[in-house]
Amino acid sequence: MLAALSNTGIRVIVSVPNEQLLAIGNSNATAANWVARNVAAHFPSVNITAIAVGSEVLSAQPNAAPLLMPAMRYLQNALVAAALDRYIKISTPHSSSFILDSFPPSQAFFNRSLDSVLVPMLKFLQSTGSPLMLNVYPYYDYMRSNGVIPLDYALFRPLPPNKEAVDANTLLHYTNVFDAVVDAAYFAMAYVNVTNVPVMVTGTGWPHKGDPSSEPDATSDNADTYNSNLTSSGTPKHPGVDVPTYIYELYDEDTRPGSTSEKSRSNDKCIWRTLG
Repeated sequence: MLAALSNTGIRVIVSVPNEQLLAIGNSNATAANWVARNVAAHFPSVNITAIAVGSEVLSAQPNAAPLLMPAMRYLQNALVAAALDRYIKISTPHSSSFILDSFPPSQAFFNRSLDSVLVPMLKFLQSTGSPLMLNVYPYYDYMRSNGVIPLDYALFRPLPPNKEAVDANTLLHYTNVFDAVVDAAYFAMAYVNVTNVPVMVTGTGWPHKGDPSSEPDATSDNADTYNSNLTSSGTPKHPGVDVPTYIYELYDEDTRPGSTSEKSRSNDKCIWRTLG
């Protein structure tokens, strides 16, 4: 896969699987070997810009949380030793569910039970110039809201001014869920005195199929609408500041446990349109 991306200029994030956190988080040498094999051997012909350490570890595998910071630090040490830290950043993707009370965004805060891991991690991101990686799926916010969030607000469809959501503390107007969640992350970081850490959305999209009885809005038309309207050109809190955004995903996951929508999140048409 990396060979196929060689000399394309496409920005690539290489991920450390969750099951490898134990080995890397316990050994500087293992982290160095991992970087040598999976990053240094392919750079710069492959435009590797970041290493994602695990995936949604704090929510999906909280028992592995104590290994997250050691793994990130060991990998950073390996990048420094290889003189690659100027080009490649270390971070870890989070589920947006670790942000509590995300609306209004100005009152958002992180799950305080995660502070012992989260605060040092945010300080690490700040000191290394790395982004906060966030997976943002307005579809699931819409589904959990039980009708409170309008479908158009989740799909980036234009809203009349009286339907826009307004943060009473900042008077910022929000026309879609995506921008509100990204800004909630910025406000939550400020709550723990962390600034100047950009948000990168490492996964977003809309399922193209769902269970007809319980997921009627997971359709190809809505998926196309979401992806066609998705932009990364700033939020109300940071207008004009790009939010690097990756669309999930190229293939369906038919054997994945969970709902039909969880298995049906391929966005191949949109991805190939973007790459083209």
